[in-house]
Amino acid sequence: MSGTIQSGSQGFKNGGSPSRFWSATAVRWVLPIVLVGAALILSKILDYYWHSPPFTSLFICAILFSAWFGGLGPGLLAILLSCFAFDYYFLPPFNTLAVNSNELPRLSFFAIASLVVGLLGASQRNTTMSLRQARDDLAVKVQELERINEALHVENAERKLAEDALRRGESYLAEAQRLSQAGSFGWRVSTGEIFWSEETFRIFQYDRTTTPTVDIVLQRVHPEDRDLVKRAIEHASQDGKGFDIEHRLVMPDNSVKYLRVVAHAERDASSELEFIGAVMDVTVAKEAEDKIR
Repeated sequence: MSGTIQSGSQGFKNGGSPSRFWSATAVRWVLPIVLVGAALILSKILDYYWHSPPFTSLFICAILFSAWFGGLGPGLLAILLSCFAFDYYFLPPFNTLAVNSNELPRLSFFAIASLVVGLLGASQRNTTMSLRQARDDLAVKVQELERINEALHVENAERKLAEDALRRGESYLAEAQRLSQAGSFGWRVSTGEIFWSEETFRIFQYDRTTTPTVDIVLQRVHPEDRDLVKRAIEHASQDGKGFDIEHRLVMPDNSVKYLRVVAHAERDASSELEFIGAVMDVTVAKEAEDKIR
């Protein structure tokens, strides 16, 4: 019965109307009465015309179908009605519910067989319902996974487009910096981390595997300009203000470059001080200026 009630309540929860729910419940409980009544009528007809023994298989079928379609509760009702009909119409004394002691084993065997068939039918129904519910749940899961998979495909495609656009932007930026001989950098004061663009590495003539630090910057600075650069770095880190300075670099081949370094200060989400700036190689302009002078 619990399987019947649960299946009915699940149907009601899944969107079935109350009228449909009660209609289905009524059918399950009326079905045993109809089936047992049909089995009784057929047995009486066969007994009347052919004087055959009672067709217990008809009642067994009625019990099986009642338990299969209705569940345990309707199956038990079919067993009870079948036992009453078998005792009342087919066991002496006839047309009474009194049980002859000689016929008691037949009635007991019939009741036990009916109970076993009813339990098997109800168990098979519950198993079928569970498998059907598991199949439906699996179908829902599969649909959900398909939707997630489609969403992931779309997200991956969008991410790939964004990555391609980012790579193109970085490529364009690197080429523009190379043509203008201006690199970019970032400096996080609290950790000392320095981030260089590709052009900045080229200007300082350091390998891309080199980790930028203040020390390696000072190593390239011209000795006469080193104090100027140090003071600019100290003032920027203490005051939190941007700077704009020009100084010289001495390269490994002893050639001299003129740089202009411009940076402005800002605070990140954690209020840490950062500097973002540009490094411009102004050697050609400086040399042209000196010639004009």
